[in-house]
Amino acid sequence: MKKVALLSLVSFVLVGWSDDNGGKVTNEFLVGKWGCFNKEYESSYDSKLEEYSDYSELSSTQVIRSYKVVNGVLLMKSTDQEEAEVDLDKIYNNLKTENKANDCEYVLNRNLFKNSSNKHTFEMEMFINCSDDNEGITKSKYKIVQVCTRIK
Repeated sequence: MKKVALLSLVSFVLVGWSDDNGGKVTNEFLVGKWGCFNKEYESSYDSKLEEYSDYSELSSTQVIRSYKVVNGVLLMKSTDQEEAEVDLDKIYNNLKTENKANDCEYVLNRNLFKNSSNKHTFEMEMFINCSDDNEGITKSKYKIVQVCTRIK
């Protein structure tokens, strides 16, 4: 269930992304084709030591994304996804979000920044705390790092 929630949040986050306004990514900056390298990590919580383990890599993928503005709306298309609307304001106005579902609490920290005129990075870290009558509280955290470089 945690993986399903993580994948749902990741899908939501990746759909929403701003030029050089203090390192912010803008609609105009994103227009074009990008090669993105994605890495996903996970970490478990050791209740005896009361700390998280170092991150271990879950996956590493590459994807091509294209962005365009149509009627003032930023649209993104990936090789493996349908074209989707992107709202960068939702990302920048919600860099930290908290949510509860079933017996779990989720804290999501995001960051999107412009590295250079042809590169940007998106980072997301999610902390999950779940209560179980038999096991007590289980904690874990996941991290996604996506570095995109302009192709054209």
